[in-house]
Amino acid sequence: MEAIWRAQRMITKSLARRWHRRIYAYHNWLLLRVSFATIARWAKVRWLCRSIVDVRWRWNGIVRYETGRDLFSLDRGKWLAAMSSGVLESLIDRRIHVGQQKSEGVEHLPDIVAVGDRIAGVVAQLWMEQSGRLVILSPFHYVSQYANVLAVHEVQRALGVVNVAIVSGVPHDQFGSDEKLTPGLEILHTQGDGVRNSLGIRFARSLVRDKMAVLFADAAPYSMHRYPMDTVGVSIFGRPSRIHDGVFRLGKRMQVTLLPYYLTFTRGRFDVVMFERVPLDVDDAAQRVADCIGSALSHSYEGSLFAGYPTLYGFAATR
Repeated sequence: MEAIWRAQRMITKSLARRWHRRIYAYHNWLLLRVSFATIARWAKVRWLCRSIVDVRWRWNGIVRYETGRDLFSLDRGKWLAAMSSGVLESLIDRRIHVGQQKSEGVEHLPDIVAVGDRIAGVVAQLWMEQSGRLVILSPFHYVSQYANVLAVHEVQRALGVVNVAIVSGVPHDQFGSDEKLTPGLEILHTQGDGVRNSLGIRFARSLVRDKMAVLFADAAPYSMHRYPMDTVGVSIFGRPSRIHDGVFRLGKRMQVTLLPYYLTFTRGRFDVVMFERVPLDVDDAAQRVADCIGSALSHSYEGSLFAGYPTLYGFAATR
């Protein structure tokens, strides 16, 4: 009798796995056939429905909204966008990943192409003004990491740069193999790979070789809790804060310009907000980047991938 029950459980689990795979494949098929505006609406509906029965989803959304409202002056009219932002990020990431698997080479989304062209234009102008100047592209953590990667690809295409190094915090292969998503990108570090030995030296070498590299300078200290905390004191919203110091230490040794920007996603359309270039060899470089971080949080908190973490840049380096 026990053997019969065991066989029945195995059959049930096998059928459940097949059913989940079919549902997942159908969702992927659907994502490729709807617009990004529909995906944005889908994210809100999905969060509303799931939050009724799932207390974790409900409180995750509430914390996201209340953190933005209390700390970053989030408009009350954006409550649903803030609460469902985690779902939207996941759907956009998944849509881009599936699109890459189905396409030959990099998928060229019109909005992202326009974003890449704008960023490339600023880089080209900088190289024209200061020949040989090294540039670090610094996308902030907004909307979707996969969308940020696509934007970097478009910058490469516009500038004719074959290879670009990137330091990222995105885990490998969340929705399947990322190989098609990263052609021409040298991944120097990502979450969970443990390869941090000589990261600064490898990044500097790649920067000198290609004249351009990518680093997310707005990374919050809490997101790097497994590694030694190398931070610098700044002020964000008039409060003592800390941001990662690696890029500024590099800038003191080399003539490098940081180009901070962040993606936006409104009514199904991607766009970009670009800040003034920051020469990293000036004394107030860290504070200038902190001002950019504060501005992004003030205007587009609901799109931040760090939404819902009250500590963010409040960090005691001596503890």
